[in-house]
Amino acid sequence: MNNQIVPTKQGQVVKIIKPYPDENPAETYLITEDVSAYSDDATIYIVSITDLQRHISNPALAPRKPIAKSELTVLADDLLSYVASWNSKQPA
Repeated sequence: MNNQIVPTKQGQVVKIIKPYPDENPAETYLITEDVSAYSDDATIYIVSITDLQRHISNPALAPRKPIAKSELTVLADDLLSYVASWNSKQPA
């Protein structure tokens, strides 16, 4: 069963479905551009939330990563709802 939700708008929080071995599989990213006009196979740009935190005084310095839209899955519609979801998760 495929639970992938392909990103549709700027600001969504996403994960890479199949990260390369040198990538952190738990890393989360933000969609940095309006992706609604792009096909699922188109290359879009994302930025690591960790890199944004490292460049908090100047977020424009955080590196952007090109990746196909189809290689991503949406975790939340925006950063606020993603952070809010941490409080609603029940301990296992």
